[in-house]
Amino acid sequence: MFPCPFILPAAFLLDILAGEPPNRRHPVCLIGRCARRMETLARQRWGGTFHAGMAAALATCIPAWFGCAALFLPFSLLSSLRASWIPSVLVIYICMAPRSLAEHARNVENALRSGNDGEARRSVSMIVGRDTERLDRHGMARAAIESVAENLTDGVFSTLFWAAAGSLAGGFFGAAFAALTHRVFNILDAMWGKKNDRYRHFGTFAARTDDALNFLPARLILPCISLAALFVKKTSARRALTTGWAFRRAHASPNSAWSEAAFAGALGLRIGGPVSYKGIPADYPWIGTGRTEATVSDLALAIRLMWMTAAAGTVLFTLILFFIPYF
Repeated sequence: MFPCPFILPAAFLLDILAGEPPNRRHPVCLIGRCARRMETLARQRWGGTFHAGMAAALATCIPAWFGCAALFLPFSLLSSLRASWIPSVLVIYICMAPRSLAEHARNVENALRSGNDGEARRSVSMIVGRDTERLDRHGMARAAIESVAENLTDGVFSTLFWAAAGSLAGGFFGAAFAALTHRVFNILDAMWGKKNDRYRHFGTFAARTDDALNFLPARLILPCISLAALFVKKTSARRALTTGWAFRRAHASPNSAWSEAAFAGALGLRIGGPVSYKGIPADYPWIGTGRTEATVSDLALAIRLMWMTAAAGTVLFTLILFFIPYF
């Protein structure tokens, strides 16, 4: 089974051109609804235990895997095996969302530029989990930048990584299967990976699996962000690399700080810091050594840097898949 390098740029280009499907028909929303159903069933049988959460997570994966296989089935019946690149590209495209990430961040940018703080605050609340009511304009810009940096890893770069790894292991289907598996656990972590009484044990398996799946991509993204900064004016590739390395552990998550610190360095900012969730303070450390007064211009640069990093990751993994057969 040979790797298929062209599926990554095809999926990336499809996302740029088409964006995400409507919410009601989006497979991610279907996975979310399935996860809620599996949670209910698992809790009825085993309560809120670790094993209940593990069973619910694996049970959510099964219909996603069957759906992926069903998408491939009609193409596998065709005489040409290469026809399977179509469902592979579709699945990878569904699992990555750079355009959606950029559009949400752009909504915050546009609202801030127009002076509509209320709309900016509403837009920020759609992409971050923290309380936004008391954020000033600098705080809203900083929160949006943090969201762009963090979601670049698990919403784009990790998908490219696992699609490439899956392609090496199993061709077209392997690429789709691996990218989809990562996406499912990313969704489950967002739903269940909360440190509260309800999910402290139930969500542990999903959260730890998501951490494991993002471990390598989070570390590979640091040099990619630094490389991308070379092509984005008013950002610093050197600071992205040095700050990213210096503050790589400045986050409760084992993976989040790598990209956030790199963005902070590239933009000359200090991000993170104390926040609150539903009125409960969280004393997070600051990341970076620059300004805390993030501006609309900084957010615009972060969006450009996100796009350039996504493109750099696509090129990197495509080249790896292209040259692997020669070794």
